[in-house]
Amino acid sequence: MERVIFNHIVSILRDYPYIDSYVKDREDELMHPWKESDRNVGGGRSNIPGKPVEAMAITIADDRRLSNLERNKKIVTRCLESSDSSTQTIIHELYIKQHPTLTIQGVANKVSLSLSAVKKRREHFFEDVRQQLGW
Repeated sequence: MERVIFNHIVSILRDYPYIDSYVKDREDELMHPWKESDRNVGGGRSNIPGKPVEAMAITIADDRRLSNLERNKKIVTRCLESSDSSTQTIIHELYIKQHPTLTIQGVANKVSLSLSAVKKRREHFFEDVRQQLGW
């Protein structure tokens, strides 16, 4: 696997516990956009009624960043659920845990596997994520 793809998957895994808050923040950004104050004192107004709720729903549904966050969460969740418990422990200890304290050797000792077996399971998990991402 290419190093760039590997590093991108690592960044997705590190963000995994925070995706829900990222989604909420992005929805808030879309629902309450920053608007520059209008200094046009005598400007006219349109006589055509607007549809702000419909426009907001379309904006949230079409937002690329929001859809990518939700897609990444679904993919990682699906891959974790389809993995065995030792692979889940490996991925959680190395990437998802907020403050990882174990090295890959420490994780190998924790799950009672050899270092090469841990690396193979990690590689298999990353390959599964890569395929689901469509790369």
